[in-house]
Amino acid sequence: MLMSDPYYVYRPMLGLIGTSEGTDRGRGYNETLGYGIMLDGKVTKGKGTSVNLIGMTLDQVDALQTRMLKDPDNSRLNSSAVGLYQIVRTTMRDIRKAMPDRYPGSRLFDADCQDEMACYLLGQRGIDKYLAGRLSEDTLLSNLAHEWASLPLPSGKGAYDGQRAAVTPVQVRAVLAEVRARHKAGQPVEMIEKPVVPAKVEDKVKEKTSWWQKVTGVVGGGGVGAGWLFGLDWQTVAIIAGAAVLILLLIVLLRRQIIGAVQDIRQAVEGR
Repeated sequence: MLMSDPYYVYRPMLGLIGTSEGTDRGRGYNETLGYGIMLDGKVTKGKGTSVNLIGMTLDQVDALQTRMLKDPDNSRLNSSAVGLYQIVRTTMRDIRKAMPDRYPGSRLFDADCQDEMACYLLGQRGIDKYLAGRLSEDTLLSNLAHEWASLPLPSGKGAYDGQRAAVTPVQVRAVLAEVRARHKAGQPVEMIEKPVVPAKVEDKVKEKTSWWQKVTGVVGGGGVGAGWLFGLDWQTVAIIAGAAVLILLLIVLLRRQIIGAVQDIRQAVEGR
């Protein structure tokens, strides 16, 4: 695992977005919509101008996006997408509004900032819920397709009219499988010691219950003998004997329940 990369788990998905948006074929983190043709405020023929986005502050990028929206080449698309992940002005403003301390106007729109914003958007679209098993893969694909128009719906179509997906659902699912594997590999594994009920516990239970059985036997027998010895009437002697027998039966039943419970516990923990 590349511990030096704070976005290691999401990096495969970030890479796919760069591929689907086409920015990995251009200037990457410095790329703008239309490969620079919407930056000069006039109709451009051929290759557009370039700009050093990673050296600009967020306030400067916002101003640039405003100019892009006014560019005549942008009349059809009406988009202000910039950077490797083609984040538009409205989305970037929403991110900054949600976390103003993290994204002040003076912060550079460098590679780290762009990666961080893209991961935030992945989170907003449910990738962490998906990794936790609380969101289906199809739902995640649909959510991502509505964030990045170049990504497909589960059906393979684009989420927006007039814009086709640049990659297939199979490609997205394969990348998500890698994200899941990286996420799983990074989770701590706690070894829990398997409790075992010693076999001698049963012997101890038998020993104790046998001891009580002997005691009640002696008490019961002794009670009857004492009754005759002290000249008690036969009804009283019968009551004493019956009570002794009842106590003995309860002890025997309790003994069986305890031993049975111990055996059940042993079988459960030993997986039998």
